Amino acid sequence: MPESRTSETDSGEDDSGSSLDEDEEEEEPVYQGKRSCDGAPHGRGTLFWSKVGNRFEGRFLHGKKQGRGTLYFRDESSLSGTYVDDELEGVATYVYADGRYMEARYEKGDMNGRFTEYSPEGDVIVRGYHKDNARSGLLRLTDEFGGTLAGVVNGEGLLSGNNIVYVYPDHRTALVGTFEDGVMKAAKAATLASDMSDDVMPRFEYRTDYPATLEFDQSARDCISRNPSVPDHYEQDRVHVALSAIPGAGEGLFAKRDLDADTVASFYNGVRLSHEEVDGRDWSLNDNTISLDDEAVIDVPRSWSSVERYRASLGHKANHSSSPNCKYDHFVHPRFGPIKCVRTVRHVSAGEELTCDYGYHHKLPGSEIDDLPSWFKS
Repeated sequence: MPESRTSETDSGEDDSGSSLDEDEEEEEPVYQGKRSCDGAPHGRGTLFWSKVGNRFEGRFLHGKKQGRGTLYFRDESSLSGTYVDDELEGVATYVYADGRYMEARYEKGDMNGRFTEYSPEGDVIVRGYHKDNARSGLLRLTDEFGGTLAGVVNGEGLLSGNNIVYVYPDHRTALVGTFEDGVMKAAKAATLASDMSDDVMPRFEYRTDYPATLEFDQSARDCISRNPSVPDHYEQDRVHVALSAIPGAGEGLFAKRDLDADTVASFYNGVRLSHEEVDGRDWSLNDNTISLDDEAVIDVPRSWSSVERYRASLGHKANHSSSPNCKYDHFVHPRFGPIKCVRTVRHVSAGEELTCDYGYHHKLPGSEIDDLPSWFKS
């Protein structure tokens, strides 16, 4: 059985549940259950592979798996389906150890035909086709934040080549171009001219107002972006920066159009610092910092805070409010990689300022005294 597992961001070949591993094939299983008069498994029974810790539970007919049955693997994943003459036939369900599951069509024990993979919550995260147990043809990968990567896989089952399309969560705004194993190498802004389909690539039109060619450009400690003045066209269609209505706040982020609740409105990219570095410096240097995960903090330093110098993302321009209309959320961007975004929590009207609750919770080292900026405490 496979040791590797595909995920919602994986663009590689799918090898889930297609065959027994070599140790299992070499090991003679132990059978427990009903038998025929000649001693062969017949009726309900269980096969055990003690060395690898796998087992099969199901029905047998004259020594062969026949009818419904389930293979349970040592990593707590499983494969359930209908067997004909000892081989899977028709639609079977593979359940990953982490709760994801895949429904795939089998022909004589091999994956051939359409398959769909779901998150533990039941959301579609992968759609495509198998040919002889490998991904083939059009493949769609949808991440947990609503972005979709689609294209025809190469001979290795990977989303590599030209005319691969990344579609933003609005299902219309796109980046189209060359990707390598799902990583953007050279793409241009586009708008879909047809709906997403499981069977054909969507039609699209390039955006003449955004001529730049973009590539994967994840920031580092000393580099915020290789193209800091090139905006994100999805974000630019939705928000702009202007003088805030909040006294003393300076600039703020405003909606260009009406935004429904739960809409990604803006992106928060910046240099990547450690928590130790950020926590050990004065609050005056942390105006535009936001925690990304347990290891990294995103920061837009003062030298980059002006849109004249940096406008690749604008999420750092959202001001604080104790009654916000937005929240910070995670996002995986084809250009910036893992970042934060500004997501609406209610309907926002065009012209309305976007705000988030900064949620500062910081103590002085070794004490219970709040270490917070004065404007936040007031």
